[in-house]
Amino acid sequence: MRIAMLHWAFPPIIGGVESHLAMLCPELVRSGCQVSLLTGSSPADEEYCTWRGIKIRRSPLMDLNNLDRETIRARSGDIRQLIDDFIQQAHPDLIHAHNMHYFSPEHLDALLEVKSRRGIPLVLTAHNVWTDSLWKDMCRRAAGWDAVISVSHYIKQELIRDGYPEDKITVVHHGIDLGRFTPPTEAEREKALDKYPELKGRRVIFHPARMSLDKGCHISIRALKLIKEQFPGAMLVLAGTKKTVDWHGRQPEEVSYILGLIRELKLENNVLIRFFPWDEMPWIYRAAEICIYPSCFEEPFGLTMLESLATGRPMIVTRAGGMPEVVQDGENGYVIPMQDPETLADRCRRLLADRNLARMMGLKGRQMVEKNFSLEIMTARTLQVYGATLARCLHRQIA
Repeated sequence: MRIAMLHWAFPPIIGGVESHLAMLCPELVRSGCQVSLLTGSSPADEEYCTWRGIKIRRSPLMDLNNLDRETIRARSGDIRQLIDDFIQQAHPDLIHAHNMHYFSPEHLDALLEVKSRRGIPLVLTAHNVWTDSLWKDMCRRAAGWDAVISVSHYIKQELIRDGYPEDKITVVHHGIDLGRFTPPTEAEREKALDKYPELKGRRVIFHPARMSLDKGCHISIRALKLIKEQFPGAMLVLAGTKKTVDWHGRQPEEVSYILGLIRELKLENNVLIRFFPWDEMPWIYRAAEICIYPSCFEEPFGLTMLESLATGRPMIVTRAGGMPEVVQDGENGYVIPMQDPETLADRCRRLLADRNLARMMGLKGRQMVEKNFSLEIMTARTLQVYGATLARCLHRQIA
């Protein structure tokens, strides 16, 4: 099967969707598919390249970090030509777009036009939903998708509420590479700490998200102030200060606020801020004792939950969006209210004080991921959506 993938970004740009694609696409190749990807440009990468069997084409016309609405409108013809050329070169049996139900009507209209003219089934994976006027406008195009993959039951219900046909939506939770993220031996944890000598002798709490207020970095910092009273050696690790997706250009201002908060609370010696490349992520999980994700918006899923649990690390999340579909309170981590640094601090202190509790929760998390959230399970379910979509489209053509 030939698959044409489209998304706005791909590693080295880091984000949940980007990590998802970096796992799904090679696994589809291993399953016998031919995968071509159209994505945004990257300064260090050529326009055409091959990575782990994926044929990648990069274009600044897909780079929404650097495209404003006026530029998109002015270059709508070039966008149509780019997408048409890509589909012609990939010659796919099926087109699979990620988060192209938002951001740019011009890109989606070009894709829908190509789909209609060439008769190629079109699948969307909805990693997010929104609530603004652009979202309402884009929802008017919902009927154009032949199938929709939702990354959580939360996202599915939101899509249905906004007019997406329920019978077209299939929930396929993210999966994780269980060979890449593994509970470390003591020797492996020591090796991880050798990579990050700043963490040696510290009680490491990892917040695996880009630095932003939506991701709750300010909540983590306020909780750290309380944690430090009981554990003076606690170290909060924040990731994602560069090479991340920043659709609305808000990150510099939010990073500045977060840095100011660290100084205000005199936590400079208890916070490590560092960018971790995609290939390096397993090591920082191994160096951590616990992971936290106090998201302050309705998080659609949260791939980092699976990375943490697969590494045997308990995860603390907020009761937001799809995250409680994975983290079970008191079993493999804790689920806490939004905007609540006091409760976050309490749960962190509980795990830091009881290493056996943290170990048992991490073990349960690993077992849950092995049972329900492996990369193989996700890929098989995605292929099932492909097969059912192709069968429906063929039936319509025959009828």
